[in-house]
Amino acid sequence: MASLGEVLARVDASEVARGDYRVSGTTNVEITDVTHDSRTVQRGAMFCCVRGEERDGHDFAAQAVHSGASALLVEREVSGVEVTQVVVRDVRRAMGYVAAAFHQHPSRELTVVGVTGTNGKTTTAQMLGAILTQSGKRTSVFGTLTGARTTPEAPELQRTLASERAKGTTAVVMEVSSHALALQRVAGMQFAAAVFTNLGHDHLDFHRTHDAYFAAKASLFSPDYTTLAVINRDDSYGRKIADSATVPVVTFGRDDATDVTVDASQAQFTWRKTRVRCGIGGDFNVLNALAAATAAASLGTSVADVVSGLAAVGRIPGRFENVNAGGAFAVIVDYAHTPEALRNVLASA
Repeated sequence: MASLGEVLARVDASEVARGDYRVSGTTNVEITDVTHDSRTVQRGAMFCCVRGEERDGHDFAAQAVHSGASALLVEREVSGVEVTQVVVRDVRRAMGYVAAAFHQHPSRELTVVGVTGTNGKTTTAQMLGAILTQSGKRTSVFGTLTGARTTPEAPELQRTLASERAKGTTAVVMEVSSHALALQRVAGMQFAAAVFTNLGHDHLDFHRTHDAYFAAKASLFSPDYTTLAVINRDDSYGRKIADSATVPVVTFGRDDATDVTVDASQAQFTWRKTRVRCGIGGDFNVLNALAAATAAASLGTSVADVVSGLAAVGRIPGRFENVNAGGAFAVIVDYAHTPEALRNVLASA
């Protein structure tokens, strides 16, 4: 709980609205939560009036106030309500910064790594989580396997990170989707590192063009979000990001691994003069393992802990999951939802 004035004091004006903002009413009101869902408003909450494709949060402001909201974050003042209104240019973007400020910036106190890309996010995140755990960090992994959305909306994300901090978590690995970047769900985040796996064909129903899809992914690799970029140099779009990134860049590629042997249940290779065994098969997962290993090493993890962490990786649900059905043929379950992913799975099965 904090006063609105205290929350706004933790966020500078450029972060709140990428420009000027103004307050209509007093900032001496207590804020107990930040939310954009009028159905979850409790007494003292700040309700963020997000404009969506089908509904406008401003139309639910009165309902939110009736439910106990003590302040509104708006793009235009709402008439007929008697609570403080903070007027900004872009509620969706400002909401992330305000939610982060309300929860006292949990991502600044945790080692948070974001993983983005068309294919390999989940596997890379799980591998990196195992490595960081092996290195002694109390680690949580968020993404496709843990929630309805790959990356939750900003209020839920910041609330979750604050809860992890309170539980003693020291590191978080999270998948960052292109939707999340385009919709500003990670506004207000500070990643210790951001990982790019690859760019294929996906989500054009949302982004409309491949260029827009790429731009959403590439936006993660800027000082607004991260202090380090870990990039797949084998991917042409990865090379574009590496060339244009405004933060330090570390790259990885398939040639970082030598003496590679792969079957349906495991992969082995030599990395940095050390033999690595990973308990998940598929040739394409060698590159995912290299992504996780490079990110971990860039954060100061020892080669020994990287090797131990990858060895601890076992079955990941729906990710080249080898099912022993007792027959004379292999059964592999995989999420492969893009042409590239399906091609990789079929080539490795």
